[in-house]
Amino acid sequence: MFDDEDDYDFEDPIGPTVPARERAEWFIRTAVLFESFLAFVAIGLGWAVGVAPWISASWNSGSVTAILGAMGLGAVATLPLLAAFMWLQHTELDGLEDLNDFMERQIVPLFREATVIELLLISLAAGIGEEALFRGVIQTFLQEMVGANAGPAVPIILTSLLFGVVHFMTKEYFVISGLMGAYLGIWFWWTGDLIVPIVIHALYDWFALVYLRQSTPEDEDTAAE
Repeated sequence: MFDDEDDYDFEDPIGPTVPARERAEWFIRTAVLFESFLAFVAIGLGWAVGVAPWISASWNSGSVTAILGAMGLGAVATLPLLAAFMWLQHTELDGLEDLNDFMERQIVPLFREATVIELLLISLAAGIGEEALFRGVIQTFLQEMVGANAGPAVPIILTSLLFGVVHFMTKEYFVISGLMGAYLGIWFWWTGDLIVPIVIHALYDWFALVYLRQSTPEDEDTAAE
């Protein structure tokens, strides 16, 4: 199934003989730095196009209750994504079975020895950095370009396609990421509050990382380290 021309071939970025904990530390450090860098990209790009990357109705209100309400809404809005994630883990569709196999063999070993708190740090960095860039700057800029009267469809679709492209690992993962981007974009448009998609994104990533770490069986090489 995983031949030389297969979409799922993957090379361990730090070598197959590196101990699992060292591999996890490399993954955590790289992921947090990269996602944090995206926040600075959002600030720079936002400055260039005249869009503030931090758009939050609840934050601007100065009300703690409003901020907590936005966070709570984000938490509730995460539930459909978690249900979809669990369905994807157990579906028998050929393409998704291959994707799950790819994740188990090639991606999960990178963070198998990470702690729950370390995975939370990655998820928070991803939620803040990616949402500031894609929803805060790119979607907002595209909405300004097409005009408020044109509706949100085109900005959300274009931003979601770009979101899928930058998350491309396989064709299936591109589609899943694009659909998730659209879901996040709709919530951002509907609430006008970046806190909501940040919370959705962070909680979803955290749940997915912890679930994959816990549910994926260790291979013989990893177990022997």
